[in-house]
Amino acid sequence: MALLTIEALVFAKIIISFLLIYIAQFYYKYFTRPNPLPGPIPLPLLGDLLRILLQANGDRAEWFRILNKKYGGIFETYVGNERKIIFAKAEYVEKLMSASTNSNYIMKSDDNPSFEELGIKGKGILLNNDIPTWRFNRKFLTQAILAPSFSNEVLHWTPMLFNELNEYWKEIGENAPIDFAAWIHRFTTEIIFQMTVGLKVNSMITYFNQVEPSKRKHIEQNPVIEDIANFVDDVEKGLDHLVFALIFPAIIRHTILKKKNQDMLSHRRKVIETMKKVIDHRRNEIENTSVEEKLRHDMLTSLITANTERDVNVSKYMDDDHSKPLNNDEIHQILLESITGGIDTTANLLCFVIYYLCHYPDVLARLQKELDSIFGLDQRMPTMEDLSKMHYTEAIIKECSRLVNTAKATQRVSSSSDTISGYEWPANTTFIAYIEGIHLNPDHWKDPYEFNPDRFIGTEPQKNTFLMFGGGVRICPGRKLALVELRCLIALIYRNLDISLVDMNAPLKLKHTIVNTCTELQIRVKQK
Repeated sequence: MALLTIEALVFAKIIISFLLIYIAQFYYKYFTRPNPLPGPIPLPLLGDLLRILLQANGDRAEWFRILNKKYGGIFETYVGNERKIIFAKAEYVEKLMSASTNSNYIMKSDDNPSFEELGIKGKGILLNNDIPTWRFNRKFLTQAILAPSFSNEVLHWTPMLFNELNEYWKEIGENAPIDFAAWIHRFTTEIIFQMTVGLKVNSMITYFNQVEPSKRKHIEQNPVIEDIANFVDDVEKGLDHLVFALIFPAIIRHTILKKKNQDMLSHRRKVIETMKKVIDHRRNEIENTSVEEKLRHDMLTSLITANTERDVNVSKYMDDDHSKPLNNDEIHQILLESITGGIDTTANLLCFVIYYLCHYPDVLARLQKELDSIFGLDQRMPTMEDLSKMHYTEAIIKECSRLVNTAKATQRVSSSSDTISGYEWPANTTFIAYIEGIHLNPDHWKDPYEFNPDRFIGTEPQKNTFLMFGGGVRICPGRKLALVELRCLIALIYRNLDISLVDMNAPLKLKHTIVNTCTELQIRVKQK
């Protein structure tokens, strides 16, 4: 017994010694780091995680806001052991936002061990650090979604699905409160799935059955995926899982948070299996369609036919490894990123538009005047020509994005040493352009907290002071498509409905993960 006790003590001493050595090494590196900037002193392994949880309720955007207020336009924070340099001034992010193909800032992150676990390393676009593959995926995706046929599909599906949404609202009734955030999230879910994989996922009708069980409607079974509702839920959980994987170091995810980590990986496998089933089903359809017959216009069809005889885009531009048809692994990652990126960003920005228009009746009156001048009493569906005339509408969208941007920050990792903000930084330094801090910086904007769409009428913002879609070579590839959908939706909503807030004094209810999410927006809808 005494021998066991001695062995246990020896083992404990070894563990403590290792911990002390690790802590000493951590703080030696910290206090000898190049270019020490203002910021809290981090903890080993955890970095600033405890402070984020205690001072900012786990909200990284709120944490950046606290640091920005305390330290100004440049500061640092730690995620685990990783140091991140934060810029909240436009002039500091110029190199990060360079559009040059030779930029040192193409990578958005280092190769986090979680990428391998999630099966996303070297795949897709969002966090792909294999630059040749990333270039190919991005070039092809950009060609696909900027094709006129794709924009035409947006103009086809948006009015059709809006009419479906409005029918549900009519049944709910004009006096009943409606959670616009919940409904518009399901609307964008429906349209994104249609545009990406060509599936009707019954998101709106499923939600209607939840809020109006006495008026429950029949849901037709999906011919490709029986349990389509759970598939949609699992896909949308992917964003939360990615945040979890990026915030918590592997050692914590594999010990203290082991169960949550296992759930994350299990959901990921389930989504991939189902997505591959969808891909195989579409491959079958394409193979059984004659070459003379036109194929449907959705992203999945474009991805499957890339670099084949059915390819309508010119995407053969690289070496042999990147001029072959895409395999299922490559396709499903691009699709998942497009789905998760397209649902929340559009839905949340539209919530911000509704909120501000309810609070600024003079702006709403100008919007109505613009819509009347374009459409008059004609109830036709919007065209691309109509949208091109909606200058004030676009200014409203941009001003809402400036005040409450869907992405609070965007990250870059340097591939070589460089000088930024007067400091010489080594390669593999992680920089963050703090978009909210730049958008609300009084050095860049007069009265930055005031809602004023006229900022965007007849003038362009100074370089890098407005980063609605990020910037540089990593700028959002779907930005033009998002503006098409937003303008079309705003036109449909305000030509057909009068919208008021249930509580004018209620603040915007927001939650931040990778995007700024509107969790609830209670409105009343009156048909015109």
